Amino acid sequence: MKGRTMEIHKKNISAAAVLSGQTTVPKVSQEWRKEIQGEWDRIAKPLGSFGKLEKIHTAIGAIQQRRVPDLDRMELLVCCGDHGIVEEGVSQSGQEVTAICAENIGKGQSCAGILAAAAHAKIRAIDVGIHGPGPVPGTEFRRVADGTKNFLKEPAMSRAQFRTALQLGLDLAAECREAGVRVLGVGEMGIGNTTSAAVLAGRMLGLSAETVTGRGAGLDGAGLQRKRKVIAAALKMPDVGSDVEAIWCRFGGLELTAMMGIILGGGLHGIPVVLDGLLSLVSAEAAERLVPGIREYMIPSHISREPAARLLTESLGLEPVLDAGMGAGEGVGAVMMMSLLRDVNRVYREAKRFDGYGMEPYTRYEE
Repeated sequence: MKGRTMEIHKKNISAAAVLSGQTTVPKVSQEWRKEIQGEWDRIAKPLGSFGKLEKIHTAIGAIQQRRVPDLDRMELLVCCGDHGIVEEGVSQSGQEVTAICAENIGKGQSCAGILAAAAHAKIRAIDVGIHGPGPVPGTEFRRVADGTKNFLKEPAMSRAQFRTALQLGLDLAAECREAGVRVLGVGEMGIGNTTSAAVLAGRMLGLSAETVTGRGAGLDGAGLQRKRKVIAAALKMPDVGSDVEAIWCRFGGLELTAMMGIILGGGLHGIPVVLDGLLSLVSAEAAERLVPGIREYMIPSHISREPAARLLTESLGLEPVLDAGMGAGEGVGAVMMMSLLRDVNRVYREAKRFDGYGMEPYTRYEE
């Protein structure tokens, strides 16, 4: 199988092409999946005994078209932006916290940064839409706007801003491809963004406010009721439109839109993208609607404690590995998955095969 290459886009991809339906993604090779799975079946252990991790490892190798997946260069992109909806009391913290957290993420001092160092993954904090003066220390200043608007009063962003943020994500993925990054991870930071994500999930999946509303970073009972009321009002708004662009311009976040672009760009350039929790899942759902089949390039990590997360993974047909009631954001779950992938890849490379023990391999039977 040496010498074969995937037919993928080699040039930068435009947001306009994606939004007009002109962009398609090649299916991940079943031939490569079979070859890598066959190598797993030679390892002296019960067949399929690494469960979801074995399947995900196989998927990464098939995406990369490598018998041994290359995990040497992994990168976590944390998109940061503020949300005007915080005016409605839907978060425990004020907008100023976004910049503080973004700085710590970029300097590697946050939870995600510590875990990224352990996983030997590079972490980058991208200022897509932080409110206030910039640049924020430790971040890459790629700001599209000074945060979004209060979507109960007006659209969160203009179509031009949406397309610029989407293009930024596509460009970030292309930059990573050119730099030789082999696996991408996505994360976010933005006070108020679980409210935006809940509305987006409700709109795209046809869900109620009761179904999608969670406590975010830790709302009390009264705060949860305010948040649910805001989300219910947003879900009842008429004449919004049903396409991704219309929904996201009205209710979305700049950092969520950039994540959508990274997920799309990663897949379109043949790079597996490790998802995080609710925020990345809602971006992934939108990406799949824009380019059907892009979900084959998505790598699930964990199930967020936010109620819409499981429904989004079901819609995407993904099977997350970790179920620990997490809700840290920042890409924490994604980078934990990167560490697991490194461990699994080491087993795949180094574990003794059946023939090394002088044993006959087990036989795989199709169910």
